[in-house]
Amino acid sequence: MKVEPNRVGAFPFRKSDPEERKNNFSEVQQPYTEEEVMREADRCLLCGTPVCIDACPVLLDVRGMNEAVARGDFKKAHERIRETNPLLGVTARCCPQLQGLCEDACVLRWSGQPIGIGLIQRYVADWERKQQQQHSQQSDPSTSPETGKKVAVIGAGPGGIAAAELLRRYGHHVSIFEELSTPGGTAWYGIPDYHLPKDVLLYEVERIKGMGVEIKRDVKVGKDITISQLADGNDAILIATGSKDTVKLDTPGIDLKGIYDGYQFLETVFGNGVDNYRKNNNSNKYDLGKEVIVIGGGDTALDCARTALRLTKGNVTIVYRRTENDMPADPIMLEEAKEEEVKFRFLAEPKSYEGANGQVATVTMNSMHLGTPDQTGRRSPEPVPGKEFKINCSSVLLAVGREPNSFLQKKAGIKTSKKNSIAINDQYKTSMKGVFAAGDVTTGETLVVKAMSSGREAAQRVHEYLMNLEENHMSFYEKYYTQNLYDRMLEDGETGPPPE
Repeated sequence: MKVEPNRVGAFPFRKSDPEERKNNFSEVQQPYTEEEVMREADRCLLCGTPVCIDACPVLLDVRGMNEAVARGDFKKAHERIRETNPLLGVTARCCPQLQGLCEDACVLRWSGQPIGIGLIQRYVADWERKQQQQHSQQSDPSTSPETGKKVAVIGAGPGGIAAAELLRRYGHHVSIFEELSTPGGTAWYGIPDYHLPKDVLLYEVERIKGMGVEIKRDVKVGKDITISQLADGNDAILIATGSKDTVKLDTPGIDLKGIYDGYQFLETVFGNGVDNYRKNNNSNKYDLGKEVIVIGGGDTALDCARTALRLTKGNVTIVYRRTENDMPADPIMLEEAKEEEVKFRFLAEPKSYEGANGQVATVTMNSMHLGTPDQTGRRSPEPVPGKEFKINCSSVLLAVGREPNSFLQKKAGIKTSKKNSIAINDQYKTSMKGVFAAGDVTTGETLVVKAMSSGREAAQRVHEYLMNLEENHMSFYEKYYTQNLYDRMLEDGETGPPPE
């Protein structure tokens, strides 16, 4: 496999050849070698006040990881970052590190090139997995004695998994109820394999199960079992069902055949594995043809486009109503899509869909210009009168956003907030006694790592509730940083109290 020249320490990283990767779903980003990862970690300044850690929603010990990696102690590096992150290999690949997260906060960003934190983290996570496969047991993070308390977590997405892992560490018995056959939520069915190989996710889920977290699959709470029945057998319930409801559009002609919801498309392709999808494609409902249009400007739009490109070998065009600079998508993924020859049409928005015999064939587009800023400060796209144009197509994938999964709160009568999200207070409590909620079901669609952060915060509140502790009781993560504030600086990796 051809890769681009070595650019360690230079944006962005090595990638597989675009012409080759368009024909498969193998991982695009290429890992560091041992020599490269140690050299990259050694660039870290080991800042006294590491803002990179503050910028990480799960407080990954970036400084401690880099200190250990720079001297080749990958075991210590893994121990340090696993203490605060149960999905190391997943977040290393899925986090947009340069968009308001760790690498964006790296002080070296302002004088040159930020540390490649994501790729270093990926190397450490992959190193640990290889060690485990070679029967060299790696230790789990610190845990507390059994409490006898039982907690049901609804949803095995990143938020639910992170919450369950923390609750288990506190000594509670935790059962996750997942409506799909495979845990992982969006990380499983919504992120293509070329970005996140699924064996990475499944391995980390299995490690968490090995800590004693039980996952009950193919169980939809509200249908197969009621939330009241769960309450009878558990001391607390945490809802983390994510964002699932698609934004409803009323564009004329939107009900024509060949116009698909992009999120459901990704779930269908990756839900049972992309290899199974390709084998059974003849019986599948998606007939994309050779001229595919994707509507949207976020990461999901890019994922739909790049997945469709690999499945059809045709022409795929992303249509976005704002400019390229306004796209909320990860710039690295955008660059990869361009390399794969995905086409883009900016400042355009569907006005109507037309076709023959019920099948979409063309889209009439409004030309757009950016007008006055909206409530968020972004300039609102507005149609330019008399500047409509048509685009021919064989199918359309809609990727214009998801809203909170509203099924359970409607079924159980839980109080809701805007867009049918579950209403919670500052302790993550819902309107039902003993029932908490976190993640995308309370906010709408967000990043994997931010859903994990919300899940953990809710789990902390559940723990305090179960054990009758005062609010904001010191968490495992706070204890870690209190007890290990200086050890990352020590060449021998020994922990100890700060100097007098």
